[in-house]
Amino acid sequence: MTSSSSPTLYDEIPYPGGVFPSTHPEHLATIASLYGMNPMPVDRCRVLELGCGFGANLLPMAFHYPQARFVGIDLSATSITRGQQNLAALGLSNIELRHLDILDIGPDFGEFDYIISHGVYSWVPDIVRGRMLAIFKANLSPQGVCYVSYNAYPFSHARNLARDMVLFHTRGITDSRNKIAQARAILHFLSDAARADTVHGAVLREQYTRVSKMADEFFFHDDLNEAAQAFLLYQVVERAQLHGLQYLSDADFARSDLDRYPDGVRSVLQGFPNEELVARHQYQDFIDGFGFRRTLLCHDDVMLRRTVPPDFMRRCYFTSASSALEGKSNPTDGSELQFGTRDKSIFGTSHGVVKAAYLLLGKVWPHALSFYELLKLTRLELYAEDESREQENDAETLAEAMYNLACNDAISFSLYPRGPAASATDKPLASLLARRQSETDTVVVNLLHQSVRLENPEICRILQLLDGTRDLDQLVAEVHARRPRGHSHLADAAAEDVNTDATRDSVQNFLIQAGKLGLLAR
Repeated sequence: MTSSSSPTLYDEIPYPGGVFPSTHPEHLATIASLYGMNPMPVDRCRVLELGCGFGANLLPMAFHYPQARFVGIDLSATSITRGQQNLAALGLSNIELRHLDILDIGPDFGEFDYIISHGVYSWVPDIVRGRMLAIFKANLSPQGVCYVSYNAYPFSHARNLARDMVLFHTRGITDSRNKIAQARAILHFLSDAARADTVHGAVLREQYTRVSKMADEFFFHDDLNEAAQAFLLYQVVERAQLHGLQYLSDADFARSDLDRYPDGVRSVLQGFPNEELVARHQYQDFIDGFGFRRTLLCHDDVMLRRTVPPDFMRRCYFTSASSALEGKSNPTDGSELQFGTRDKSIFGTSHGVVKAAYLLLGKVWPHALSFYELLKLTRLELYAEDESREQENDAETLAEAMYNLACNDAISFSLYPRGPAASATDKPLASLLARRQSETDTVVVNLLHQSVRLENPEICRILQLLDGTRDLDQLVAEVHARRPRGHSHLADAAAEDVNTDATRDSVQNFLIQAGKLGLLAR
């Protein structure tokens, strides 16, 4: 592997780009601060991404933080060229994408506050994995954070069962597209042929179902890469320790919570001391059957705290896209309200403060509320008719509730006010980045660093009109004028009115959806 122009399989079949919210510096800084670190503020940080592809993940970060510095490297010349064209179209000067081999990066490459590498560690030769860890150590600032993701055991044992079979079947095939087709075909055949009443047959069918949902590009690079390797968490951490790094946490905060386990299991896991956190998380992987790890690392001389201070949540902003599972609820009536979490589990609460706060976050989504904004609105909800009923411990109760909701993966929290600012306007404004991206693609990035797929080219055109200069009537008129007309020139006024009403409905519906999807800046 070199930084030459030698083509790679990623040049032949480009890997689909995407954004990964858990890699965002805002998220990494929040998790690091939670455990006692003092990370660099995001607005002036330096970020390095190893294996950046065409910059789909890095570009939105650079767009929203013009004073920060971003560098991405990738071995695919095709991907880097595409990324550089995207950067030029947006006129970004704070980001650099370079066609470079990971093996060619040394300490002189510069120091970074956040180093991220998503979907690389498991899919490169061992010598590259070693260099990645060396880069994490040599190029990371003293209070910096590294993010590295990889396929993990125990779930990957089931994945490898199917991989072994398709790799055997396709071992002599050199044409990539034919290899993909043959791999899908043999896995389908084997899953049907295996006995339905056996564990083996169940595993094969589960793997066929998993693969059938994957795009060819993902399947080719993720599963048909013969060098791909999965790891146990402790194996990655122990190797990182040899490079002077330590385990900070999983990128998913909720994975550390133990309340989701039965009492007996929770009691055993709670028995692990803080210095054996890796072992505890490893056993959690065994229990959960986990298959993909997002691991955060930092320098081994950083003093971490493992007990979250009670007031930490008071520094945060909160968002939640969830809603109550059953109709409306009065926060003051003492009834239980059930909520769904992102992992599809359910929990309920009858506490007025918790119910009011959760329902408020659902109403204002995708806007973020600071702790004290949420506290004020919660009190208004609970004590609107009698402010003298406000409790001195409401703030303490709310902070504890937000922590518990975060542990249940029911809300997101950040030290930064992510998402659009709440505002009232009759001239909607969509994110400039999303508008630019919609000119060439139906997949755009919202203000929460999430991918949004637009339905069709007409929706893209509506989004492009949302530049803050048009009210609803103007939007409807312009969209209607752009729509193709029927072949007859004798269409009567009534038919035209019907068509205009249909245009208005589609524009209004899109504005509602765009707001919920985090595409509107105001």
